[in-house]
Amino acid sequence: MVFVGTKALGNAWYGFANGLVWEYDCAEQNPPSCPDPPEWPYDNRGYWADDYQAQIIFFNPADLVAVANGEAETWQPQPYASLNLNPVFFDPETSLEEYKQDLTGAAAFDRQHGLLYVIERLADEYKSVVHVWRIQSE
Repeated sequence: MVFVGTKALGNAWYGFANGLVWEYDCAEQNPPSCPDPPEWPYDNRGYWADDYQAQIIFFNPADLVAVANGEAETWQPQPYASLNLNPVFFDPETSLEEYKQDLTGAAAFDRQHGLLYVIERLADEYKSVVHVWRIQSE
């Protein structure tokens, strides 16, 4: 089983893209003591990291079945491999100015033809690109 997405790398924080950290309940508890939000495009509060990478991460389906059957905790399955997609993406960089916070979009697998489709978001200006790989069974 695979998951396709944008993986955060390095230091991670909750706050603003420029590194300004806010406590989770800062705005609700005591707004006057909260730091001023930064200017656009860094004014979006959420989870951020030093860098990002488009990845496919691989899990053993049996590990996930064990969780579903109550035989393992939800946090126990860990990926056994990952594939960095940045080298094959056309524009593997985030851009707050272009509203590109995620490198990957949807992914789908055509089992009948053995094709994996992965969308690279905003790869050609405001257009996304669909990457296609043929998956061969052993």
